[in-house]
Amino acid sequence: MAFTQIVEVDGVSDEQALHQLMVDWDSAQSGVAPGYLGCRVLADQDTPGRYLVEVDFSSEEEAKRNNDRPETEAWADNLRKLAQGTPTYRNLGQVCSTYG
Repeated sequence: MAFTQIVEVDGVSDEQALHQLMVDWDSAQSGVAPGYLGCRVLADQDTPGRYLVEVDFSSEEEAKRNNDRPETEAWADNLRKLAQGTPTYRNLGQVCSTYG
C-alpha cells in the first residue's frame, strides 16, 4: 500500500534553499532510496515560513528502511538547519486516490 510521510517545518527564511535541498535529494536518491517515489513541497499561504514536505513511498516498510539510512539522516540534519525548531513528522497510509 502506498505510504506518505509529511514533514512540517516552521521558520524557514530561505525558500530557495529548501527547494534546492529537495531537488538535490530527488536527483541523488531517485531509484536508490528504498521505495522512494517522489516529493512535493507546499508553502503554507497563511503562515509565512511554514512548509509541508510530502514524500511518497511504495510502502511503509520501504519508508522505514529509508529512514534508517545515513543519507536520510544527513538530509534531515540539513532540513533542521533551515528551520526554527524541530520538524514534525506524520506517517500516513493511503486509503484511496483519485489520481490517474
